[in-house]
Amino acid sequence: MSLKKALHCCIRRTQFFIDLPYEQKTGKELRKSELRAVVTGAVKLVSLWAKRNDYSQIKYDLSMTIILKNEAPYIREWLAYYISIGVEHFYIYDNDSQDDLKEIIDSFGDKVTYVRFSGIGRQMDAYNDALNKYGRYSRYMGFLDADEFIYLKEGQLNFVDFLHNYFADPHVGGFVINWQIFGSSFLKKKPHGLVTNNFVYRAKKDFKKNFHVKTIVDPRKVAGFFNDPHGAYYLPGYYAVNEKKQKVDGPFSHSVNTDRIQINHYFTKSEEEFIQKKSRGRATKNSQRTMQDFVDHDKNDILDDSMRIYNQRNKLE
Repeated sequence: MSLKKALHCCIRRTQFFIDLPYEQKTGKELRKSELRAVVTGAVKLVSLWAKRNDYSQIKYDLSMTIILKNEAPYIREWLAYYISIGVEHFYIYDNDSQDDLKEIIDSFGDKVTYVRFSGIGRQMDAYNDALNKYGRYSRYMGFLDADEFIYLKEGQLNFVDFLHNYFADPHVGGFVINWQIFGSSFLKKKPHGLVTNNFVYRAKKDFKKNFHVKTIVDPRKVAGFFNDPHGAYYLPGYYAVNEKKQKVDGPFSHSVNTDRIQINHYFTKSEEEFIQKKSRGRATKNSQRTMQDFVDHDKNDILDDSMRIYNQRNKLE
């Protein structure tokens, strides 16, 4: 990544910019806000560069950061699954939820750091805030949504050991994983039980949406998140790779690589649940999804019940 891009990203990562209201981060006001933060952004960049090899405060091998709004029905399954594959801590940013999310999170005790995070369009702010406040405590930090489940294929190492293999390269700052979009499994109404048990049909591997990636980073090598939650921006000299150790720049890969690992993305769930999801709004934008989004993602071409089998073997039902 160029120094100019890293500086621009560090401007967005300053506490000044994170705390600005949404109206000052859009349109003509955005440029003004960025100019006001140039000096502090430059200071941030110098500080990050100086600490890029500082692992002295590590508490966790792997943590996850997530921003949620009214997703209490799904968070217990998500947390339990990630604990089962080795995630040690979670940073949960609550974007004005009105359900019992906090009560459920509290049942996981000290595995969770809970952060109230109000406002619209806050996803990048939440990610950058987590990097600022908590990044130093994790060897690796992932940034996912509540409908995304990382699945390692049979016979692989545990997840942290899997990541060590990629981050052993001193220039690797991130590891990206392709989506596999799961459809509604032809369900109109919300079924009982786990999402990963109920929705077992997905799109073909090379479906266009599956070129999206999500990212796990070494927080010390990251300049921050800019305009897209799928890919981080890295300090100069660092980059992200996929499972084939190929460089990936940005939110999309050139090919879909899921031989070793994939993200099961339960975008639609049932039609009823998608309508509820649509009404919640989006963490990245001040807009709602449409039913065309459901049509575009409701692909049920291939039976893939690998997560259901994993749940049975690991007693996650």
